[in-house]
Amino acid sequence: MLPAGFILALSVFCGAQTITPKFKGPGDVVSIVAVVWFLAELLRMSARNGWRPLGSIPKPKWDITEVTLICVAVLVGGVVGPHMLATHSNTALASWVLGGAVSVIVAACLFAAQASYRRRASRAWQR
Repeated sequence: MLPAGFILALSVFCGAQTITPKFKGPGDVVSIVAVVWFLAELLRMSARNGWRPLGSIPKPKWDITEVTLICVAVLVGGVVGPHMLATHSNTALASWVLGGAVSVIVAACLFAAQASYRRRASRAWQR
């Protein structure tokens, strides 16, 4: 499964995309930090995989619950956040709060999907 750092980096990146583009400076710094963190997590995953392509990692068989949670995370982080919530009419505080909310929603959905998969997988091993 995905490491917690990877999920957190992805959720911070999604939240950073929600910050209104009119707030240059701090918003750009958060975006750069999120991208660097995300790339560092990808490199760490590749190193753990023996520098083989990440496609060689075993693919889990997801249940409808995990797929639904992942789809909600993608919808909120990739569509709702940057395309619907990031408007130029938002104040600085509202923009940062919405970015934080998107980060929390994406992280919560991905952690819940991972917990659901782990619970289901542990029950399969007990049989």
